[in-house]
Amino acid sequence: MLTIEERIEEQFDALSVAQKKVAHYIQANMQDAVMESAQKIADKSGVSEATVHRLAQALDYPGFSGLLQDLRRHVLKDQRAVNNFLHSTSRQEDSWIEKHFVQEIENVRETMAWTDKAHIHEAARMLLAADRIWIAGWRMGLSVTSFFSFVLKYMLGNCELVPQGGVAEYASYIKPGDVVFACGFPRYCSRTLKVAALAKEQGTKVIALTDSGLSPFAKLADLSLLAACKSTGFLDSYTAPLSVVNALINEISHLEKERVKLNIEKMEVMFKAFQDNFEWTNRSK
Repeated sequence: MLTIEERIEEQFDALSVAQKKVAHYIQANMQDAVMESAQKIADKSGVSEATVHRLAQALDYPGFSGLLQDLRRHVLKDQRAVNNFLHSTSRQEDSWIEKHFVQEIENVRETMAWTDKAHIHEAARMLLAADRIWIAGWRMGLSVTSFFSFVLKYMLGNCELVPQGGVAEYASYIKPGDVVFACGFPRYCSRTLKVAALAKEQGTKVIALTDSGLSPFAKLADLSLLAACKSTGFLDSYTAPLSVVNALINEISHLEKERVKLNIEKMEVMFKAFQDNFEWTNRSK
């Protein structure tokens, strides 16, 4: 018997746009959705309540109650030790600041549960084998992509952050043998997605860092890395995506120690030549 996750994955492409929004919400927020009504799920998905009921039927449930029962069984069965640890050790929050950090911790724990070490290893190998690495992702995603592109340039020397204002110029140079690393989280920037799609058309490998296996980036990528981005505020959190990127950096350093060491040594020489660091000076009063 198929689980609710398997049903969503199997039927997702055949769903309507509105139904996809609901399916994506449920898949990404199972712990919350299991306690919510059809109307609450509809409100959080930005659709009508009728769409939630139609999704249940599209997934071969007799109705929403059948979907909810299956979701509850799945969540109870899928309780991971990290989630149990989180809930058993979290004390009652006294302020918004504690709620904020508890959510950040939960994002990292959830991301840890999603992350397969083999996928990090494979992504690192793909990046190391690339002729050139292109990083795409703007707006809020720049908190991840600007950092990652800087570090890869420092470590490997063959990485470029595609500027949002120069997508057409940069995209024309993407070729087979390169790798595109695309950071795509809700609202799923269409321009970033287009860069990834054009790369695929040209036979270029695409690695996606995104929030769900149902996201348009995951559907397009050769390899997807997932990270939770829930927040107690009005902006998504990028703490967990940064943690995934740091794991990639560590794996690259481990796999190619000598290459990375040589590049860093060269870079340090340049830093000294350009005096790209703060120097303390002695000043007499």
